Amino acid sequence: MSVAAGWLADPGGAHELRYWDGAAWTDHVSDQGVAAVDPPVGALAPPPGAEAPAPAAAAGKGGWKDKLKAAAATAATQGKQLADQAKSAAGEQQAKRQEQLANDPNTLWFGSSKSAATNATGVSKALYRITKDRVWIDTGLLGVRSEQVPLWAVRDIDVRQSVLQRGKDVGDVVLHLEDPTLGVDPGNMMRMGGYQASEPGMTSGTVILDNIEEPYKVRDLLMPLVSDARSKKMIERQSQYLHVNPGGVVAAGMAANPPAAAPASSGPPVDVADQLRKLAALRDEGILSDEEFAAQKARLLGG
Repeated sequence: MSVAAGWLADPGGAHELRYWDGAAWTDHVSDQGVAAVDPPVGALAPPPGAEAPAPAAAAGKGGWKDKLKAAAATAATQGKQLADQAKSAAGEQQAKRQEQLANDPNTLWFGSSKSAATNATGVSKALYRITKDRVWIDTGLLGVRSEQVPLWAVRDIDVRQSVLQRGKDVGDVVLHLEDPTLGVDPGNMMRMGGYQASEPGMTSGTVILDNIEEPYKVRDLLMPLVSDARSKKMIERQSQYLHVNPGGVVAAGMAANPPAAAPASSGPPVDVADQLRKLAALRDEGILSDEEFAAQKARLLGG
């Protein structure tokens, strides 16, 4: 049973009247028609006919659990707010970086990974850029790492597409490298992409531009650039070899300067074994490729 709100006799006896709001005594009191405010001292009994409040022990039953749940809910809300702020900041930073890379005059193509992580966070896990002699890769969700792969190191290019990717014209462009050490760093676990170890039966690493739009167009753009870069690198290697060993044979495809006329006995005979050792050393140092070494070996042996 409840008692209607109104002025009732002060159960504490300190004043003539105290206001009952229908559920509890308030701080409003009255003496001889003059109203004032005076908080009650201690617990006051409810007016006759009103239900007594639940005992403190009963009201507090399970209170620590409620407090724990409330604290957990507050922590979850704050964590979500911080995550949203971090995601927003990362998105703004990446948008600025994308604009910078796309507007670089040296950029021939620019793209980003269109993965599930991008849809979930709004931030691409990798940004890719192609210039005339390199592929540039920016990776990372919590931090950014910028790396590059020289195009002369690419020996083959593949495109891989799943059924779902094909429907969206999205796929992976796989760059097979001469040497895995020329690829991007495989140890950066925060990056979540960009590098993959060698496939079974292969001796070189691969770099993957994953989940990019129009992968076949990107491959067609890369192929002539890679061919040109590898040709320039071969000429550079040949020049280095001739500088190191001016008396040796030149690389395949380049004619040797005819020797000046001289008696057959004017110089010592060519030591074929010594020349082979020098060529092998240049191959091991990476100055000559395996194909160039094989061609020079065949020339020395009269093949």
